[in-house]
Amino acid sequence: MIRQKNPIRLTKLIQLNTKQLKVVRYKQWIKQGKKCAILKKVIKKEDVTLDHRHKLKNQKAGPRGRGLCRGVLHKQINSLEGIIVRKYKRYGVHTLMPLPEFLRNMADFISNPPMEQKYIHPTERPKPIYLGKRDYNRIKKYYFAMFPRRKKPLPKFRKKTKMSKKWSELLERASAHHRWKK
Repeated sequence: MIRQKNPIRLTKLIQLNTKQLKVVRYKQWIKQGKKCAILKKVIKKEDVTLDHRHKLKNQKAGPRGRGLCRGVLHKQINSLEGIIVRKYKRYGVHTLMPLPEFLRNMADFISNPPMEQKYIHPTERPKPIYLGKRDYNRIKKYYFAMFPRRKKPLPKFRKKTKMSKKWSELLERASAHHRWKK
């Protein structure tokens, strides 16, 4: 059995300093056609970041790509990529499958869901509209203007009063009434 050598070990690794980083980032940006490697779109020079795989403090740079630069990304995409990788490890998904396979499966799931698209989740139910203090006072003012002799026309205001048909009709009338009075 012939063992293949790791191509990373065959090349000499170069530790960059801050000045060299700027030069390498610019050259890679030009080499990539001024495009983000993930977005595949042209990005401005100010938005360019040189992405790299992070390593732990006790690890050496180089083996299996740790600490090595991968390419130029848009700064927001680089940030998002970091968040995704961190969450992938934090939630233990790395023990189930490799990240590239996971991301491909997720993309397939999002673009082609296995479930028939006809059910709406309960959390997506339209929220009831509550009657605000200002609206209640407007209705009350209208009601007393229209029916001055009635003693107890409306219940007391409560913060969690749902906007029913009755309340919405009264509010519409009150709004129309106040516009007409002005």
